[in-house]
Amino acid sequence: MTTRFFLSVLLAVPLLGKAQMSELSRGSNGVFNNGYSLVPSGSGQVRGNPFLVVGWLPASLQLIGSTTPTPATLRYDVYRQELRVQRPQGDSVIVPLNRVKEFSLTGLNRRFVCYPAATLPADVAGSCAEVLADGAHLQLLKFARKKLVKQPSEQGSYASNTLVDALEETTYYYLRWPADGHLAAVRLKRSSLEQALSGQPAALAALKARKGSLGSEAEVAAAVLAIDSTVEPGK
Repeated sequence: MTTRFFLSVLLAVPLLGKAQMSELSRGSNGVFNNGYSLVPSGSGQVRGNPFLVVGWLPASLQLIGSTTPTPATLRYDVYRQELRVQRPQGDSVIVPLNRVKEFSLTGLNRRFVCYPAATLPADVAGSCAEVLADGAHLQLLKFARKKLVKQPSEQGSYASNTLVDALEETTYYYLRWPADGHLAAVRLKRSSLEQALSGQPAALAALKARKGSLGSEAEVAAAVLAIDSTVEPGK
């Protein structure tokens, strides 16, 4: 089955009945989902949103084996690590991430690459990386994960001992050497970058010569691109 045919089949499957849709939307591994449901284990309301960005967004989607991206309207569920593509009927289908090569949120100019889970550290395996800096020798990747935690309930201006389920986002940053796929965890700090680049004297010298703060995603991404030509291929 070609990748284009696979996607066209997913988007063309007849709409299920209301009862069937309701049942399937309750399962995190179902093929169909209305794109809004979030029913984790247990009962009660969940605070927060499972998606990377609230709302449907124009995007391009490229499946593994395909040479060109396909226009789509989608949203990235970082709680379940699912990519949901909206159909013309208004419902949506889940495209397994292991079939996705990459996707871009075109309106936000954000690109995500879905590397094989076996090539990623355990804390980010199964998720897609946002490419913040894409150099020939060095990349800066960002992974977003959400998990359920217990938080105190908010009842007006009074403190409450009741705990509710809430979605908490955790962000991970990695340097990646495209030549061999090596990954090194980093924080948005100059000292962390220097540690990750140990054994790369030319890159370290270029980084130390770069003035200014390195405390934000934009600053670290700019630094990675600036020193890219000095990085030796492969770690």
